[in-house]
Amino acid sequence: MWKNNIKLGTDGWRARVGEVFNEENVLRIAEAFARYFKELQQPRCLVAIGFDGRKDSQHCAELVARVLSAHGISVLLSQSIIPTPVLSYTTKLHACSAGIMITASHNPATYNGMKFKASYGGPFTGEDTKRISQFLSEQIEGKQNDSFIERKDFLPEYIAHLKNVIDCNALQVFAANPKHTASVMVDSMGGAGQTIVEDILVSLGWRAQTLFGSPEPNFYDRNPEPIERNIEPLKYNVSVTDSIIGIATDGDADRCAIVFPDGKWMSVQQTILMLQWHLYYYRKMRGAVIKSVPVTDKVRLLAERWHLPFYDVNVGYKNITDVMLKTNYLFGVEESGGFGIQTHLPERDGIVSGLLFCELLAMSEKSLYAIWDEIKSVVGDLFYQRIDIDAQDIDRERVLHQLEHYHPSKILEEFYVQKVRKVYDDGVLTGIKFWFGDSRWLLIRSSHTEPMIRIYAEGQSESEVERLLEEGKSIIANFSR
Repeated sequence: MWKNNIKLGTDGWRARVGEVFNEENVLRIAEAFARYFKELQQPRCLVAIGFDGRKDSQHCAELVARVLSAHGISVLLSQSIIPTPVLSYTTKLHACSAGIMITASHNPATYNGMKFKASYGGPFTGEDTKRISQFLSEQIEGKQNDSFIERKDFLPEYIAHLKNVIDCNALQVFAANPKHTASVMVDSMGGAGQTIVEDILVSLGWRAQTLFGSPEPNFYDRNPEPIERNIEPLKYNVSVTDSIIGIATDGDADRCAIVFPDGKWMSVQQTILMLQWHLYYYRKMRGAVIKSVPVTDKVRLLAERWHLPFYDVNVGYKNITDVMLKTNYLFGVEESGGFGIQTHLPERDGIVSGLLFCELLAMSEKSLYAIWDEIKSVVGDLFYQRIDIDAQDIDRERVLHQLEHYHPSKILEEFYVQKVRKVYDDGVLTGIKFWFGDSRWLLIRSSHTEPMIRIYAEGQSESEVERLLEEGKSIIANFSR
């Protein structure tokens, strides 16, 4: 009997190559999509399909396209490797019913998967993803043809759009002034971002150089997640050149990381606050601030200071997108480095995020450190950390349910719980957050995409954060016995 081991999550599907991610399961999902579209009974059904540079991503994209075509669904198929945001923009621009991106995002090269995009260019809703799951079948029909497939270069339309999202004039004026050093180092991590950021900046008079700009299936033996330990080449090259910023994008370029001009990594929380500061002060944009539960509390403090609507949503960019579709928003941010802004898409985009930081430098005519000092003078210093616990042998659901009865141990003897929030995904408990005051909290969450339990903590000092993390590790150790 067929065992359905395809688990669709908050952003589509990811699995290990050769185990769960294989040609048969790709065909099953493609056919489930065809059944889903048949149920919708739309008079015109068009699907955009893209792929990253992982092994067999292009082959799988072509398989999905051929299956949909055989079911009478028109397909726009990318001619080449593209970032996920390019697929998202194409989906919206051409009024597609959906978009499908073959990628495993920031996961290691041993993974692949699919991201599902709705007609508005953002992630599928949980309900739509659930419907795809319900149409999965053991039986593979096997129908394929290319009758309704159009191959297209998606990139030019996306680049043209970006020139309306970014203030190109500000970037050009900054670069033309001999007082300024308009020099950038980019690390695409061997992913789908390629040299897009470099090409745009160079066209505006900046000097830019890209490390690992050619897509490589194994990401040059790095995990394509732009976190501090993975971007050592970028940190070094920024530190030994006259670069005023370093920009890294992840495997499918929908996430972004920033490096200070001395080669030090800018934490994701700092990056979020800097972007919020830029959009409000320099871009003069207004709208709701939307963040996911693990993001620093200081985002809320800034929103309240500026009298902006504020939303704190569950993990998964689809939850941010849900709010974006219902309100006038400034930006939506998640802890993993995904940021989306008002004038673009209800979706994260690492390329746009990197360019916005260059725009910040141009508009402010200040260094990244000077801007960060301004932010600290308003919200105070930032003390935040996350650690990951290998949970392959832990009953994560049991641990989380036991957490419902948690009381602080002696590690936090002077703290008391002021508020508790349970984090759910499609009705399943995936995390619990305990507040001990402003910018002082502990979150324990089960990962959607990996066998991990993540512990997040924010405090008023480094020692507070260390104590909160120790508390989290103690809880997991005690509750997993």
